[in-house]
Amino acid sequence: MDLKEYEKGIKTDINRHPWEDARLKILSFFITRAEKKNTILDIGSGDAFLSSSVAKNWPNSKVAAVDINYTDTHLEILKKDKPANFFLFADLLSFTNSFSKKIDIVIMMDVLEHIKIPGELLQQVQQATDKSSPALFIITVPAYQRLYSRHDEQLGHFKRYNRKELIQLLKEQSIFVTRSGYCFTSLLIPRLFQILFEKIAKKDIDANNKIYKWNGGKALTFLLKSIFWIEFKISWYLSRIGIYIPGLTCYCICQCSPLSSPVITKKRD
Repeated sequence: MDLKEYEKGIKTDINRHPWEDARLKILSFFITRAEKKNTILDIGSGDAFLSSSVAKNWPNSKVAAVDINYTDTHLEILKKDKPANFFLFADLLSFTNSFSKKIDIVIMMDVLEHIKIPGELLQQVQQATDKSSPALFIITVPAYQRLYSRHDEQLGHFKRYNRKELIQLLKEQSIFVTRSGYCFTSLLIPRLFQILFEKIAKKDIDANNKIYKWNGGKALTFLLKSIFWIEFKISWYLSRIGIYIPGLTCYCICQCSPLSSPVITKKRD
């Protein structure tokens, strides 16, 4: 969850949207396939839901969450009831002063769209890692600029990306993509209707989408999480043969080393 949404959510009871749970399951799928996962770095970690969950699921790993928007208040709140292998930092310098550069996995989920010049952040992250022991990068961004909406504006997004644009951005920073694709296909139609409503009615739909106060009930929650997961797995298999089904989110699995030495396995599909 974005910190802007989290700050509003802490004033009420946070009941997470199935989209967030599905993102965690997809992230866990990627992490499970990684050859090494001793040290995991989450850049732009927001409310730390993903990174703290990863720390719980992999108790033998060290998991660090970094977000430049963290205030002392954020850090105090987010540290509560978190596992002992989970660490929070307000900037990369604080992280590098506390951790070795030998990072196995770098997570950047829905981060680059917040950066006006994303290449600069990618360079900074690479400098914080040991290139002699290449890290696995797990990167996601909101997909398709034509779907840019008032919701993107209020969250501080500069741009949405298609798969080729994201690959090109990473290539320019010498980050090599091993797998790529889209997820959350079923959310494309609701987003298209949102864009249409904004244009015709000249009125914004709730920019927060009530992501922090989901009231769908257990049955609907389970159904949506199942749909999100099934469509991701279908798109994952199809991407192996060069078929890319569009989705609301674009992902790239990549590394800062030649492709001849992959850091993600081909098993456990």
